[in-house]
Order: sequence, then C-alpha cells, then structure tokens
Amino acid sequence: MASSKKISFLPVDLATLLYLLVLSFLVLIFSKNNPHWLYFIILNFSFILVIFLIIRFLRDETNLWQRFFRHWYPALFFTFLYEETGGLVHTIFGGWFDPFINSFELELFGVYPSVWFQKLSCLLLDEYMMLAYFSYYFLLALLGAILYFKSKIKEFDKLIFSSAVAFYISYLGFILFPVQGPRYQLAGLYDCEIKGFLFTPLAQWVVNTGGLHGGCMPSSHCAVAFVVLVMAYRYHKILFAILAPIIISMFISTIYGRFHYFSDVAVGILIGIFSIWLCDRIYPAGDKIEKSKIQMVAEEMPKK
Repeated sequence: MASSKKISFLPVDLATLLYLLVLSFLVLIFSKNNPHWLYFIILNFSFILVIFLIIRFLRDETNLWQRFFRHWYPALFFTFLYEETGGLVHTIFGGWFDPFINSFELELFGVYPSVWFQKLSCLLLDEYMMLAYFSYYFLLALLGAILYFKSKIKEFDKLIFSSAVAFYISYLGFILFPVQGPRYQLAGLYDCEIKGFLFTPLAQWVVNTGGLHGGCMPSSHCAVAFVVLVMAYRYHKILFAILAPIIISMFISTIYGRFHYFSDVAVGILIGIFSIWLCDRIYPAGDKIEKSKIQMVAEEMPKK
C-alpha cells in the first residue's frame, strides 16, 4: 500500500529534531563565543541525518532488531547530547549564575541547604544517600526495559518522549543559565567529606568522570526521575512501590551530596511535571491520527 511507504514520525523524533535545530540556532547566533561552533553545527546535523535514516530504514515492526533500535535510539542519544552540552555551557554567558541562586536560597532558608545537611552526615546515611543518587543511572533503563519487553510499546514511547522533553529542556537550561553547583561554589563551607565504602566513591567517580561542569540548573536527574516515578505509577504499580522511596531519597541526595542546589531540584521537578503534561496533550492526538490511518487502511482493503 502507498501509505506504508510514507515516513512516520514518532513524537520523540520531532522533539529530538526540534531540540537539535534550536541548539544549532543558538550555536550559530552566538558563534563568536565558541571557537568550535562549526564542529557543533556539523555534529548536530549529523545527528539529524542519523534520525532520518533510522526513521526511513527501520520501519519493520516485525523485525525485532529494527523495532528495538527504532524505539530505543533516543535513549542512546541522551548521553551523547548531554556530553555535547559540556562544550556549549558558555555559548551565551561567560560566567556563572551561582551567586544569584545562593543569595535567593540564603534569603529563603537562612542557610545553604547543602551546608546544613552536613550536620546529619554519618557513614550509613552518606552511603544510603549516594546509593539513592547512583540509582538514577538505572531508573529509565529499568522501567523502559520492563515496558518494552512486555510489549507495552505505546507506554514505552510515552516514557521515552517525556524523558526526552525533560532532558532537552534541562540541556538548554545549562546553556541559558549556567550554574556550577555547590560543590564548587560552596566548597570552602564544608567541614567534612561525604563518607562511604561503596556507593559514595562510586557515585563520586561517575560524577567526576562523566559529569558536566555547569550542568546543574535545572537538575536533569530530578526531571527524568520524576517522569519515571509518574510513569511507573501509571503502568507498573509494583515497581512504583519499590522506586518511590528511592526516587524521593534521590531528590534529597542531589542536595545532600553537594551536586545541586535546592533550586535546581525544584525546577527539575517542575520540568518533569511539564514533560508529563505535554505527553498527555500530544499522545491523545497521536492516538486519533493512528486510528484514522487504521480506518483508511480498512477502507482500502477489498471487501468480500
């Protein structure tokens, strides 16, 4: 049928393409601030080309490998796009906005939250908080794998789309409002190190190795973790019951571990809420479009 030859975009495809175009536009407009601006333009358009190739050639839903990469590829992109942002943090602004956040939080709380948390520091609490923080790196993959391999593809696509929106808004936030975070700006105020024997050194190694200097506002950790929490509640109640205390602890751990300000966490959760809201607005429309296509195909079939 002719309709089967048409390129079919998923909402996450459009979200990723829009993000890459907006990012490239910012890089081009502020190219004088980045000597490597052409490299990033070429990189982004290479990503765009790859997306079109995936959409064009990985369309056979009966082929297990094609279906897998067609639906999972955005999750593979998230890490690459995160690392790319590391070279773009100062594309617009050359300095850091930490003083504004610190002034606001000091006025609001009368103390810096991450500095206050060190009063509670002890080996077991430190280790638990770093376990909660480190769990972030498995949340999306865990829920995604459960939904995908249970053949809940539409639910899986909603999870990936919501996560993509949360990630992409966060990445743009790193550029529009560059923030170092308390472990840099408030380093002189901490009287003790965070202790631990397993998850503390592991979490610190991950952050020091792959963390983005300037990727604090908003907290993409909290934005995506909130998305996972809501989607788990909707589609897998048992997993939700297991993840809920871990994710709530993770929100706290980002401050406790001196990785984020309270403001980063709050804005991250708001972005997660927005991502879910946008998903709920877009997917009913997508369902109607899909239904109309099915009706068209049914009408084209020869009647006996």
